[in-house]
Formats: sequence, structure tokens, C-alpha cells
Amino acid sequence: MNKTRKRVNITLPPETLELIDQVSKDNRSEFINRAVKLYVNRLERARLKQRLRKAYLERAKEDLAIAQEWQPIEQELWEKFEREERS
Repeated sequence: MNKTRKRVNITLPPETLELIDQVSKDNRSEFINRAVKLYVNRLERARLKQRLRKAYLERAKEDLAIAQEWQPIEQELWEKFEREERS
């Protein structure tokens, strides 16, 4: 037995086993290994997206406050720019 592998026993419904056998009759273990890694990767990505979304929403209030603070200065600069363009 390969030293990097460990034997485990799992219980699957017959329908699930049939699905696995439809696509990978030769090596169920490798199929399950890949499926678990894919599933975990998707879970991690979903969790990362959730954390990013939460951080974005928390940061959005601060960003809006900063934008509102700078708005008069930006408005003044745009007005100055428009006056110079007309001249």
C-alpha cells in the first residue's frame, strides 16, 4: 500500500455509488479524492467571497464618508476646470 495513502471505510447510498461507477469504474478512491478536493475548494471560495462581501459592506460606510468629505473640493476643481476650458 502506498505510504501517502490511508485506508478508510465510508458508507454511501447505492445511488451515489452507481453515479461514481458511471464515470469512474476503475478507481473509486481517486474519484472520491478528487471530488472531495473540488468540493472543499468550492467551499473555501464561497467563504472567501462571503468574507470579502462583509468587509466591503463594512468599508463602504467609511468610503462614502471620505467621498462626501472630498466632494466640495472635487466640485471646486471641476468648476475651475470647466471655466478654464471655456476661456
